[in-house]
Amino acid sequence: MFRRKAPDNVRQVILPCQIVCKCLGLAPVFMASDLPLWKNCVNSGHLLLFMVLITRGTWNSLPLELKLDSELGSLVVKHSNALTIIAYYIQPFLGTITSRYAAGKIRLLFDNIEIVDRQFALLGTHNSYEGDMNIVVISTVGAFAGSIFLLIIYLIFAAGTINIEYIFETMYFNMLFSMTCVYALSVSYLLLRRFCMVNLALSTHFPSVIPLEDGTLPKKVYNARYTEKQHESLTKIKIVVDKLNDTTSLTNQCFALQVLYCVGVSFVIGIVCSFYLFRAVIYRNDQLAMGAINFIWYMYYLSFVLFFIAIGSRISQEGRRIGITVHKAINFCNTSGTVINELIIFSQQLLHHNPVITCGLFVYDWSLLYTMLGATATYLIILIQFDVSFPSLDVGNSTTSSL
Repeated sequence: MFRRKAPDNVRQVILPCQIVCKCLGLAPVFMASDLPLWKNCVNSGHLLLFMVLITRGTWNSLPLELKLDSELGSLVVKHSNALTIIAYYIQPFLGTITSRYAAGKIRLLFDNIEIVDRQFALLGTHNSYEGDMNIVVISTVGAFAGSIFLLIIYLIFAAGTINIEYIFETMYFNMLFSMTCVYALSVSYLLLRRFCMVNLALSTHFPSVIPLEDGTLPKKVYNARYTEKQHESLTKIKIVVDKLNDTTSLTNQCFALQVLYCVGVSFVIGIVCSFYLFRAVIYRNDQLAMGAINFIWYMYYLSFVLFFIAIGSRISQEGRRIGITVHKAINFCNTSGTVINELIIFSQQLLHHNPVITCGLFVYDWSLLYTMLGATATYLIILIQFDVSFPSLDVGNSTTSSL
């Protein structure tokens, strides 16, 4: 009775995420091309409204955060927390403006994915739109649930010190961060699914049998009809891969800056929260509970970065697998010399145009995580050294109480 209609194109798949982004101001109300004047005015008013809301939220919450921060005993903790708070409140401005600026390219991105899906239909490889939509819905609901969970934990330990307006503003800023990441993650996941389908289509149309006995090669059997079908399929696959690579480049242009802001904020929060928790554990002061809460907050933000790194790494891996599958077909597939030559040209295309998710400064793969962890450890040691060099009230109190 309550079963929803199954989606039949990629725009319906991404629609739940886009609706939430529109409600938060990250996406325009109308996203079609060649909009009439009144729709452009609505989009402009929509952007202006949310920029005013973000400005009001920052105006109200930032001084309150800095006031609570001034009550901490350590000078190093005060300055590091102030840096974290300022970075946290800059992100909504940058993320919203960049997302709206890239709205036209995002529309072109989905046009490219629809072209790819039509080519897959001609190849006989069909995508599960319902499965993709389930992933998008789960990601969107997870972002809501995570933001509410963080807010509830924070309110439990800060009861009576925070006003109602601050609660709603904190919830809104957390959702802006979360949905910025979820939007980029959803589009990247759609690309990943289609790169996997390319490998499936190649394996289906160019089955290769690797010889198990030494010194033997598979016998090449020429079949004119089969070879013509393979040549036609290869042409379509080459079009699909070229369009997917172009779509990957568009994805980098549309979401690179937003994700870069989120990665930067997560990196700063990770350093400060780790230092805050380390200091609370060492000195055993009354900030231990708040340090644990801040560290949970950091892990929530880091989870989005990890998902994005995982998907970006998988896309690069699937791109390399396409080249491996093509060369297996060259070496061991029963086909004609004409198709072999086309496969060789295709392998050269893959060599010069490999799918990579990047922001221009670095590639989103697992090496980025190792770099972030190493840099976090380095800056954590620097903060600890500065904190030891400047004794704080907390240290004095903990020493006195221990005597």
